[in-house]
This record gives sequence, structure tokens and C-alpha cells, in this order.
Amino acid sequence: MNSSIQIKKVSPTTQDFSIFIFQSPYSRAINVGFIKKSNKPTFIPGRLNYGVPRMLDTHEATVQILQTAVAKKILKKYIPEKISTLVIMREAVACNLPVALARSGITNHYGDAFIGATHIKGAGPIRTDYRYENTEGLTKNGLWIVADSVCMGRSFLPTFTSLFAQGFIPKEILFILPLATRRGIEVFAPLLKKHGIHATFVAMGALFGVGDNLYNLPWGHPDTEPLDTRDQDVFVRMYNDKLCVGGDFGNYYFAPPLAKEFYNDQLKELRITPHIPSAKEVFRIYTKEELLMR
Repeated sequence: MNSSIQIKKVSPTTQDFSIFIFQSPYSRAINVGFIKKSNKPTFIPGRLNYGVPRMLDTHEATVQILQTAVAKKILKKYIPEKISTLVIMREAVACNLPVALARSGITNHYGDAFIGATHIKGAGPIRTDYRYENTEGLTKNGLWIVADSVCMGRSFLPTFTSLFAQGFIPKEILFILPLATRRGIEVFAPLLKKHGIHATFVAMGALFGVGDNLYNLPWGHPDTEPLDTRDQDVFVRMYNDKLCVGGDFGNYYFAPPLAKEFYNDQLKELRITPHIPSAKEVFRIYTKEELLMR
């Protein structure tokens, strides 16, 4: 494997499902930052990695995860007709799982399913509005590959409760998680165990701790389990230990002006003055192969 790509097995879930943390220049570009090429190279923090470039980075990281030994061991157990993808919109559209599978050598998989679930914020706890369900592409008794971030399990729990109740029950699920918390995984893992489903989780960068609002995932949270402590150190030095690594991921991907507005509002609310390092300073921490340069 390319030396700039890292994957590490960490403590399993309470139900003994395996959890891995993955990091590469592409995943680092979304959760720490990347180098913008110019006459004077510039370090761009991940929180300022907006729109289509961020989507492409997420897709490339997804392809890399599917090409790890961990994923290959799972994939080779199933013929393509027994493999489905499940995307909980909107964020995970960026993973582009069908294309990522094809690029990893698996063509003509069974199909693709899409779930529309959105978070309702306002008075009281954050809730999930389950709006849309497309299930034609789901194989039964095979492998599902699921892409989405998980914070408190608000989207995953109603999604799997609904699908399992309709008789859509896979043998195994591979989860690819751009952002993830151990706490969120533990919310819905018992449901998988109840139905006898084997599960493997691969998170990008870290398993994050959850902020007091039960929504934000700061690199500096004491519960965060980083694969590479350099990533945590660089982000915290830029922003302190309070700023969420992802912000509002829906707007991040699909409405960059709103993402930037949200970012600026968070800086103001948390009274953060960013200290963004120069490219030269960053290269004292990472090799050029460990950072995405574009």
C-alpha cells in the first residue's frame, strides 16, 4: 500500500464489530487541509475545502478505502449480484459509491438504494425527518456498502429500522464514514446484532468526540481517537479545540456560499481567530506525499 495511506484497527464496538480508521491525502484534505499549488503554495484548511473539489476528494478517499486489504477481504466473499450500495442523502452522494465500486474492479453489482433523511434543528433535540426511500437496488442476504457520516445515529437508526421491517436484511454491511463517532456507531450497532448482520466500520481520520450540542465533532474533543495525532494537532492549532471539523456537511458539499457563511458564524460564535499555517510550516510536519496538492 502507498506509504501515504494509513489504516488502523481500533477497539471494536460493544457487539464486537470491527472499527478501522483510514487516512490518506484525500481524506486529510477534507478533515485537515490541502496544499493549493501556485507560485507561492498555500495551505487551505479542510473547513475551506468547498463544493465539487471536496466531493471529488471524498470520492477518491472512498475508492482508496475499497482498495484496502480490509475492504477487499469483505468484497471477495460476494459475487457482484450480491452487492448493493446504500446512500443516505445528501452528504454521502459525494462518495459516489457505484463509480467507486467500478473503479475497484466490481462492475454490475446488484443495484443502488437511496434514503432521504434530514435533520430538523430548532427548539428541543435535533430530530430526523425520514422523507424518501428507494429500495429497488437492495439485495437480500448479501453485502451492503453504506456511505454516510454518523454523529448520534439519528439517520442510521430510523433507516435500518425501516428497511429491516420490510424484509431487506443483508448478511453483511461495510460502512464508509467520512465523519464518525464511536458513540453514534454504538447507537444502532445493537440493531445489526439483533438481526445477525456482520458489520465493519471504516472512518476517515478519527473517531470524533461529540460536542455539548450533540452535533459538532471537534478534533480537540477529549473523546476523539485520531489515527495520526499530527492531524489533530494541526487542526487544533489553527482553530482551538472547539471548532467542528465538518460544519454542516450538506451545505458544505452543495452550497459553498452557505458553508462559508456557517464557518464564519461559528468562528464569531466561538470567538476564534484562525491561525492558518503557511505551506512551509505544514511541510515541516508532513511529507509532500502525505498532503493533497492541487
